[in-house]
Amino acid sequence: MSAAAGTLATVPSPLAYRDFRLLWASSLCSWAGQWIQQTALGWVVYEITGSGALVGAVLGVRAIPMLLLTPMSGVAADRRDRRRLMQASQALACAVSFAVGAALAAHAANTWMLFGFTLLMGASNVMDRPARMTAAFELVPREVATKAVALNTIGFSLMRIFGPALAGYLIAVFGAAGCFFVQAVLYAASALVVIWVTFPSRHHAATHASALHAMREGLRFALDDRKIRMLLAIGALPFFLLVPVWGALLPIYAKDVFGAGPEGLGLLLTGVGVGGTLGGFIANGLARVERQGLVQAAWILTMCAAIAGLAASPSLGVAIACAVAGGAAEMAHYASNAAALQMLAPPAMRGRISSLLMLNPIFISLGAVVAGPLAEIAGVRTASFGLAAVAAAGVLCLYFASSTLRQIRVK
Repeated sequence: MSAAAGTLATVPSPLAYRDFRLLWASSLCSWAGQWIQQTALGWVVYEITGSGALVGAVLGVRAIPMLLLTPMSGVAADRRDRRRLMQASQALACAVSFAVGAALAAHAANTWMLFGFTLLMGASNVMDRPARMTAAFELVPREVATKAVALNTIGFSLMRIFGPALAGYLIAVFGAAGCFFVQAVLYAASALVVIWVTFPSRHHAATHASALHAMREGLRFALDDRKIRMLLAIGALPFFLLVPVWGALLPIYAKDVFGAGPEGLGLLLTGVGVGGTLGGFIANGLARVERQGLVQAAWILTMCAAIAGLAASPSLGVAIACAVAGGAAEMAHYASNAAALQMLAPPAMRGRISSLLMLNPIFISLGAVVAGPLAEIAGVRTASFGLAAVAAAGVLCLYFASSTLRQIRVK
């Protein structure tokens, strides 16, 4: 036991490596732009249209590039220069953010322009993320890679906390147009910082296979390999049954259960974000635990307990504490799952396997379609208990029925 602790203590931080530090700085700029944009876009759509349905429709079309481009983005991450992929995606994000800012400044923005903006930004994110996620494995030693994934989770969660607040401030001071110009600057900075990252040369076997063949090869591998298949299943389960509670049901808790209004909703969502940051630190501390199948099952059960606690909360304060616990478990589970997938995938397929994580937001949308009507029919507390119970039963069945999941080791 002491030897294991000593080994863990000798593993350096990913920030000890110059190129990872630069990549992380680039990622922070990109994530900040993303969270500022998500808040600002909803505000702008509602300001222009006055329609809640159109707000949902504009934000929802992000699922289209995720569905259409995710498999090909993994192929690109495996076969193309990752620096150029990140630069191109961030340049696109910069250009479209600047264009929308200019249109808003000229009072020329319309609903169709915002639909187009959302589609292009979705495409930019889909092409950027697999290259960005897998790049960490090229910039740090293998024994540090899991900590690198956890550190990315911490950075993403921090921007999830501060980005929306900063968006509100920017809109109030500079207007919506100025907010989009700031987003453009952040994406430009993200693209520029990547210039100084030195990526090691990759020597893959020469192939004349088409991109479509490579995509099919990656999907076939993900379905045929038992460990990858089980990690994908246990990774998707909470995104379908548990994570939608934060988006679809927290507004009901804030308004109808606690009578706390939008301020209460903001506190609940901030609790989830703070918990996510804590979860990243926890995942960093558990980075060298070998039994990642057990770790991930435990995190899902913790999420279930947190949502059950939310459903039983007698006050807003208790609900916020449960949101913090649930957010921590969500991000710790995601970091563990993403790292294990990339550690177990062959290096030549790491981008294609990582790209499948981009499908998780689609599961959230599908889960919201289930959670919302269930809350309408049975009440929000009963719906939350039910979703937590089904998720707990599901993960226990997966874990005890699958020797593959129980035997997953990451070294």
